[in-house]
Order: sequence, then C-alpha cells, then structure tokens
Amino acid sequence: MRSKIWRSMALTAVLAVLLFAILSLAALYSFFTARTEDALDDEARLIAAALEDGAQIDALAAVNPDDRVTLVAADGSVLFDSDAEEGTMENHLERPEIQQALENGAGGSTRQSDTLGEMTIYRALLLDDGTVLRVSGTQQNVLGMVMQLIPAFLALIVLTVILSALGSRQATKRIVAPVNALDLDHPLDNDVYEELSPLLKRMHEQRQRIDESVSALTAQRNEFAAVTSNMAEALLLLNARGDVLFVNRAAERLLGLSRADCEGKYLLALNRNFQLSEAMEKALHGENAEEELEMNGRHYRCVASPVMDGTRVSGAVMLIPDITDRFLAEKARREFTANVSHELKTPLTSILGYAEIMQNGVAGEDKLRQFAGLIHAEATRLIRLVEDILKLSRLDESRLPNDRRRVSLKGLCEEAASRLAPEAAKRGVTIRVEGGECALEGSPSMLGELVYNLVDNAVKYNREGGFVTVSLEEKEDGGRALTVADTGVGIDPADQQHVFERFFRGDRSRSAEGGTGLGLSIVKHVALAHGAKVSLESEVGKGTAIHVDFPA
Repeated sequence: MRSKIWRSMALTAVLAVLLFAILSLAALYSFFTARTEDALDDEARLIAAALEDGAQIDALAAVNPDDRVTLVAADGSVLFDSDAEEGTMENHLERPEIQQALENGAGGSTRQSDTLGEMTIYRALLLDDGTVLRVSGTQQNVLGMVMQLIPAFLALIVLTVILSALGSRQATKRIVAPVNALDLDHPLDNDVYEELSPLLKRMHEQRQRIDESVSALTAQRNEFAAVTSNMAEALLLLNARGDVLFVNRAAERLLGLSRADCEGKYLLALNRNFQLSEAMEKALHGENAEEELEMNGRHYRCVASPVMDGTRVSGAVMLIPDITDRFLAEKARREFTANVSHELKTPLTSILGYAEIMQNGVAGEDKLRQFAGLIHAEATRLIRLVEDILKLSRLDESRLPNDRRRVSLKGLCEEAASRLAPEAAKRGVTIRVEGGECALEGSPSMLGELVYNLVDNAVKYNREGGFVTVSLEEKEDGGRALTVADTGVGIDPADQQHVFERFFRGDRSRSAEGGTGLGLSIVKHVALAHGAKVSLESEVGKGTAIHVDFPA
C-alpha cells in the first residue's frame, strides 16, 4: 500500500512539474517573442527618424551591434547590411517582411534555425524615400529554451520525487494508522473512514457466518473425538494416497505410535503387516475388504471401505476390532468339539462292540455277564463324561446353581473323603482331612464338585500305600486356603501348564485308570466362579499339591 501511495504521489508530482514546465515555456516564449518584436519596432523607428535627420546608417547600426540592420531598395536590392557586404547578398524582394513593408508600410516575419536552436525575428519599415529599413534580432526557439532548462527541470523532478517519498511516508502513516488499529473482532465498533463502513459491515456479517461454521465444526469434531476416543476398535482414516489422516486411541495402541507420529505418514511405512496392506490397497481401489490379521500376539479383523467422491476414491476408512477372545473361543470350541467327539466315541465304540458280540451269539453264556458288566462300566463312564461336559457348559455361561449359602469347606472335604474311601482302600491309599471349618459363602454343589475332583485325582494318581492330605487354613486377612496333596506319581514339568485344560491327561500308564480329562478344568472354573485362585506344585515321583485360595 505504501509503495502504491508513493508511486501515485510521485507520478502526480512529476506530471505536475512537466505540465508546469510546458505551460511556463509557452508563456515565456510568447512573452519574449512579443517583447523582442516591440524592441525591434522601436529600434527601426529610431533609426528611420535619425536617417531623416541626416545621420549615417552605418553609425546607427553600430549603436546596437547585437541587432542586424539592413537597408533594401524598392527593387529588392540590398543597399546596406551591418553583417555582410551589400554586393554579395541576394535580392530581398521576395522576403515576406519586405513585401509587407512595401505594401503596408511595415512588416515582419520570423525564421527558425534548427541547427542553432535559435529564431530570427525580422521587422521592416517603409521610409519616405521608398527604401525599406529592416532590423532583425535573434531569440532562442522552444527547443533551445528546453535544452537550457533541462538541468533545472531534472533537478526539480528529483526534488519532487524526494519530497513525494517523504510526503507519501507521512501520508501513508496517517492513512494506515486507523486501518492498523481496526478491531477485527468487533468490526462495527470501529470509528474510521466512512469509505470503510461497507467493508466493515461485510466483515461483521462474514465473521458471524464464520463463527457459526466454526462452532458447528467444533461441536462435530468434539463429538467425533468423544465417540472415537472411547471406541474399543481401532479406527484409521486415510487419504487417496494411503496417508494417515486420523487415528483414535485404540489405533495408537495397535500401531504402537502416537497420533502425532501417525498422521501425515504413509500407513505401510508405519506397519508392514501383509493383511493390513491388502485391505488398504483394495479399499483405495474402490473395493470393500475384510481381512484377519495377527499383531502383537493378538488377533484382529480389519474392515476397510473406500470413501467415494462421485466416481473417484478420495480415501478409505479402516475399522480394526480386536477379535482375540472370539478367536480363542472359536479355537477352544473347535478343540472342545473334537475332544468331545473323541471322548464320546471311545465308550460308545466299546458298548457297540460288546453289544454286537452279544447280539450275534458269538460269546458263550459265561461271557455274557462279563460283557454286560463292561457295557455298564462304559455307559457309566459315558454318563459321567456327559455330566462333566454339562457342568463345564453351565460354568462357561456363568449359570451357577441357585444354592449359594454359607458352607463349611471341611464338611465338603470330609464328605468327599468318605465317598472316595472305598476306592482309596482298594488302592491302599489313606485320606486325611486337617484344619478348621473354613466356612465361606458359595455354592455347596459346585464347591463339593471342586473338592471331590481334587481328592479323586489324588487317589487315582497315587502309589500303593500312599497318602492324600486335605489341609484347610483360615488366613489372617480373612481368606480361606484349601490344599490337596498326594504322594503319587507327580506331573511332568512340561505338562503342568496344561493340566487345567479340558480333556488334557498326563501319562495314563501312571494311573490305574484314565479319567475324562475334565476334572481339573471343572476345578478351575468353579474356583473362578468363587473368585479363588488355583495353583499347582508337583515333582515327578514325589507327588502333587494343588492349592485353592479363596478371598476374604
């Protein structure tokens, strides 16, 4: 703005100087021309009067040597000239000033000299004797005057430009100061130039619209941020090049980077997972994509959708929920189904085989009772397996029996010892129950199942003449501790982390009879349902101790 004002003021000043110079030159030229003509007329009259009094023309011409005096006869021949020999001069009858003097008694003309930059003014006067007296003088023409005045004009122009610069600086300060002091937050409260009022009014209206738009966008952004920040699923927004525009907190955790480290970066430069790359590429090519991927030891499902702008893909939205629990549950379901099928098939195959033998009459009368006993044993095993599966199913669904009450752990342990006493006696195993009552809130049926399975395993996997010790302890913090220890075969260290899994069984050759493989799994689920923790200590050949710690 300042440069524009300076240029405008400087141009105006220079134009004014040039206009002034032209007008001045024209006025001066006219003034000096008229003055020279008057002086020459006066000089001609004075010389004419002196000639009539008998004066010599050469003496009169010498009075003013700057002017040229010429005496011309009526036929145009030169009788006298103060600057040249008369005989060398051409006839002057055709000269305009001579012709005018002969016709009118007086005449005048001017002639330019382009080379000398001068103008010659001629004034002629008809004398009484019929001769013509001509007096001429020189004056600078316009070009000559301009050439002489150019230095002065240039100096004037430079001075004008300097003064314009100084003046424009001051003027700009005075003009810009009120503009710089404008309160743009409140445009209508400013008291400035009237010419700015329409602009300030439009600014006020525009600011109102902008404030409304910003408020709406801020509300939408806050709402979007609140929704996405609390999402359990990772959310990524990409542009058409695959650069990250936005990630929520779950995506930050997934990628192991902060939002600042992610946004603006190419997604595959942040994570090179193949399935993630496949989903992104499909979405950026306008296809919906769904991929399962594994990252950081967890399983995810990546759902990627293109963002369309008409027919053009302008970006992609990627939603990545954590499906680890579902994946593990599905894996457990498949394993459980396979194990159940196998475990059910074994006794059913035995029952079917014995039944066919009996049906075909192949077995003698003495074998029928034996086969019937085997069928009964396998059917009993099958029923026990089904019951255990149903128990686990109810525990998985957190469907505990509606019999929760105050119960004595010691009473449950003594009951289990009593039920298993015949089996223990057959194996030569002694069961001992030690400790206090250890009463707690819980389901008697489920807690009884927990104690029975622990003692049953301790009896089955014990050695001949071994011991099963059931210990109960009331802790200082109000908790209860149950420990079932045996002196049996022990558990191999490689198997210890699997013993609580469904259908897992160690080396059956070490036990008199194999179980269903669900006992300790039921123990773990019953303990979890009561907020208890289960731990195991075992050494091969020396025995096993399983601890169940109930909270206060």
